[in-house]
Amino acid sequence: MAPFFSKFRSGAGMRRSTLRAMMQMDATLLSDMGLTRYDVAEALRSGASAGDLLNERRNARATAWLR
Repeated sequence: MAPFFSKFRSGAGMRRSTLRAMMQMDATLLSDMGLTRYDVAEALRSGASAGDLLNERRNARATAWLR
């Protein structure tokens, strides 16, 4: 998933339209990506650092899951 989020970190960051589309995703699909709707909502509020925030949340969940 890192390549997915890193492609949005270049330039102006993750587009708001992408984040809005992610909010429309099923909770199960977001969970498969290691995210929740709360994470996406926080990313919408964070502005330009949205891709970094989502990547950090996904990494934290993956690390916790592996323990």
